[in-house]
Amino acid sequence: MYYIDGQFFQLGLKQKISFFAISLIINSFGNGLSVATAMGSAPWTAGAANLAHLTGWQIGLFLALFATVIAFLNMLLAMNFNWPRLLGNVLFGLSFSLLVGVFSNFFIQIGVQTLPWWARLPLDFFAIWNIGVAISIYQRVNWILHPLDDLTNILRFDYFHGNASKAQMSNFIVAIGISAVAFLISHQIVALGLGTLVSFFFQGRNIAWADRHLFKHLVHGDVRGEQ
Repeated sequence: MYYIDGQFFQLGLKQKISFFAISLIINSFGNGLSVATAMGSAPWTAGAANLAHLTGWQIGLFLALFATVIAFLNMLLAMNFNWPRLLGNVLFGLSFSLLVGVFSNFFIQIGVQTLPWWARLPLDFFAIWNIGVAISIYQRVNWILHPLDDLTNILRFDYFHGNASKAQMSNFIVAIGISAVAFLISHQIVALGLGTLVSFFFQGRNIAWADRHLFKHLVHGDVRGEQ
């Protein structure tokens, strides 16, 4: 919703669609770029990459699986089984999985992976920053969320008293655990690096910063999805 001159206003459908499209593209761009840099992806993307490396299956399959499972978990944590919200979560997750593949392939094709590490590292940090900005936008719109970010939103306001950092780190611990299990089986690790550490420790703060400084009049509404 919007907060202007001391009053709250619900977003119209066109505004919701616009913010949703912007955030989806920014998030997919950031994740795709982080994968292409090979300097460390966001923890859930890294978890999917490690499972893909272990099994030989496509990373998009695991991203879609994560999205579907977490979408159902969110309904339990929010204590509100909302079919439209559930379907929206899954739709977002599937669209996101597809677009991440498109962006990562694009950046690989233009040679991002061949750049020296000192050039790829700031690109990776920029990618991680974009992911946090996107999360901030669509969490505040609270219309259609990626299930993993909806989980952060629910944890933040229902369990951690609005603390974005604690909510984001709690979310990421499970993802890091998935990569750890894959490593114990394959004895190889991919997509984990400095970018992952930056995402783990600072993404919550990045989201909180974007909440305050980007689209300032766009504020958090009801995280349970009751519009």
